[in-house]
Amino acid sequence: MLRGIVLFAIAIFFIAGATLSPATAGAAQTPGGIATDPILQPPPYNSQPLEVTIGLHIVNVAAIDEVSEQFQLDAYMFERWKDPRLAFSPEGPQDQVRNYAFGQIWIPQLEMINASTPRQRDEISIMVSPDGTVRYAERLLVTLSSSFELRRFPFDEQRLMVIIHPFLVDGPHIKFKLNNTSTWTASEFRSYSSLAQWHLISMTSQLLVAPTYGGLTMPEARFEIDVKRRSSFYIWKVFLPLLLMVFLSWAVFWIEASDLSNQITVAVTTILTVIAFAFAISATMPRLPYLTYIDAFFLECYIYVFLAVVELMTVHVTHRSEVRRDLGLQIRKYSRFAIPAAFVVTNVLIAVHFLGR
Repeated sequence: MLRGIVLFAIAIFFIAGATLSPATAGAAQTPGGIATDPILQPPPYNSQPLEVTIGLHIVNVAAIDEVSEQFQLDAYMFERWKDPRLAFSPEGPQDQVRNYAFGQIWIPQLEMINASTPRQRDEISIMVSPDGTVRYAERLLVTLSSSFELRRFPFDEQRLMVIIHPFLVDGPHIKFKLNNTSTWTASEFRSYSSLAQWHLISMTSQLLVAPTYGGLTMPEARFEIDVKRRSSFYIWKVFLPLLLMVFLSWAVFWIEASDLSNQITVAVTTILTVIAFAFAISATMPRLPYLTYIDAFFLECYIYVFLAVVELMTVHVTHRSEVRRDLGLQIRKYSRFAIPAAFVVTNVLIAVHFLGR
């Protein structure tokens, strides 16, 4: 009985081996013993880096968030390289291009290193010509981080960066080349772009070499999207209301010095209105460790509204005294022109400091 079981087990072992061996005969073996298809490995470099031509077609910049310094990009990425292993002899006039699915052949692993999350690939196309030239295209959606310079906010221009590196291991064996004919923005971008606050100026690209671990270098393709903020919203919804509030605070200069009640009412109402307005629009303002132009303008408005309160209290105190009554009237007379003039001068200085660079 035991002898029969052993013979049966040996027979099953040889049958399984004969069944599996044809499937793995053409596969390469990794050091760990896992069978891999050679066509999924990089092509032989022959001591020369593989030239990968790359292009980026911007479909839409869906959103730009100054607070988190990120933007959402919808685009096509194009790649082209030559893999002699995929060359074939056409079997007829219709056999000039062969299509492959993602995962059937090796493709360069390119990474957007300033992506906050891995990019989402929607559609992928892989076409191979008879000489082994591979044309790869993918539709992608990704959120990218970029450094924003907001001192001129809201009259600023920004440069959105898309930085592409090959996978770390493949980096020394790959050389980038720009495909300028595929690096552009969709003609419909201006008509359906969701960037109500931004205007697209230009898109440029360049090739660089980035340092990496162990003193090695990495090819880098950098695409720069220049955009300019549409400042009309802030002019009509922020600057103009603030100016009107400051002008309202100056109404105390034209009220009788003895009428303290109405002066206090105007001053306090203006201060509370400015504070409430600041809270209402705080969500639309970038949170930065430095002052922007709009921050300086807000601060200036606070100061001049406060100066109006200081002026009315000074005039009231001096006006109550018989000896210094004339001084209070003189202060009121000159304040009507000196404070507005100082406000204009201060605005010019702030504009030159923040916008004149």
